[in-house]
Amino acid sequence: MRPDAWWGVRVRVARLTRAMRRWSRARREAPFAELQRIESDPAYRALFFAELAAAITDREAEREAVVHAIEAAADRLRRLAGAGERGRAAGEQGWAGGVGDGEARGVGGRGGRAG
Repeated sequence: MRPDAWWGVRVRVARLTRAMRRWSRARREAPFAELQRIESDPAYRALFFAELAAAITDREAEREAVVHAIEAAADRLRRLAGAGERGRAAGEQGWAGGVGDGEARGVGGRGGRAG
């Protein structure tokens, strides 16, 4: 590579390095600027805390809705499992009459015993 080509690479690398330093510094300082504004501006502080309280309330409502949905699904599953166990004890097919149910009782089936 020619010496003047290296010079272009060095200049570009130096520019990129400076740009990354500025970008990195701005990224580090952004959260602190927000905190300083919250501490120094009473109106902004009130707005921030109102929005924070609303976000916490929304998240709690979403969490409760998920918990209720999970509890309802668990109750349905327990009822289905209980109905399936009672049905099998009485000689019924149970859940949905799975593939092995008929064969287990000797009724038809592929390669099973005839009944």
